[in-house]
This record gives sequence, C-alpha cells and structure tokens, in this order.
Amino acid sequence: MFSDFLDSIKQYKKPIFFILKMFGVYLTLQAFYDYVLSPYTNIDKYLISLIISQTEWVLSFLGYALLEPNSMYEHHVGVLDSSGVVIGNPCDGISLFILYASFLFVFKGKWWFKLSTIGFGILVIHFLNVFRIIALAIIVVYYPESLDFHHKYSFTLFVYLCIFLMWYKRIDIYKKREW
Repeated sequence: MFSDFLDSIKQYKKPIFFILKMFGVYLTLQAFYDYVLSPYTNIDKYLISLIISQTEWVLSFLGYALLEPNSMYEHHVGVLDSSGVVIGNPCDGISLFILYASFLFVFKGKWWFKLSTIGFGILVIHFLNVFRIIALAIIVVYYPESLDFHHKYSFTLFVYLCIFLMWYKRIDIYKKREW
C-alpha cells in the first residue's frame, strides 16, 4: 500500500515539484509584499491612485460626470449621483500580479522571455482591474443591487479566466519556440 503510494509520487514527480516550487515562490513573493512592501512603502496607495485616475479618465471619456472627492473615503471613485465604489488595498491587483508571476517564474524558459511575459501580463492584469472598477462604477448607477454579486463573482471569474488564458498562451509559446 505504502509502496504503491511512493510509486505514484515517483510517477508524478515533475508535476508535484512544479506545484511545490510555484507554491513556494508564491508564498515568498506574497510574504515580501505583506511584510516589506505594503507596510514600509506607498505601493498600494500609488497603485490605487493610478487606478482611480485611469478610471476617472475613462468614465469622463464615456461622458459620465464624476463624484466629487469625499473626505470620508480616501480611495473613492464613481459617477455623480451614485454611491460610487471604494478601492481598498486588496483591490489593487498586487496579489494577482504575484499569482501570475509565480507560475511564470517556475515555468521553463529563457529569463528574458519570462521577465517580458511577466511585465506584459502585469500590465494586462492592471488594465483588467481598471476595467473592473469602471464596470463596477457603472453598475452602481444602473443596477446597484447587483454590485456585490458582480464584485465577488462575475469579475473574479473573468479576471482569473484571463490569467489562466495568459498562462496557457505562455505554455503554447514555449512548446513552439522553447523560449
């Protein structure tokens, strides 16, 4: 019984080590963010400010009047005459950047391609996040009762699906060119 278990582990040694390495890299990067970057830098504040300015630009471009700055909420954005949305540190996308990068760090390939793919993917994830905030700000105007559902489920599924597709595309490129 135990020898069968060991044989099955030996059979799946590479995938198991890949998952363990990815998990290790993810935990290391997440710990670095949680215990070094977040408490001792303004990275969250900067990223949220960037998301808000990009969201406001797009909403204005689409013809929406914007909420006035609100002293109650530091990171508040939305359409005039609505409650708007508040963006907290968990919503700035850094944990998604870490998840995406962790997979690519441990995947086979040349370092220059890994770094360029990570950089491109982080940009894509950032703009998906901006799109998410824009959509939530518009949802609050027309369907405020569905905000919680879309925040928790619709956009979470959409963003994770996009991350999975970027991983898939990265694997596909590696198979063709071995970068």
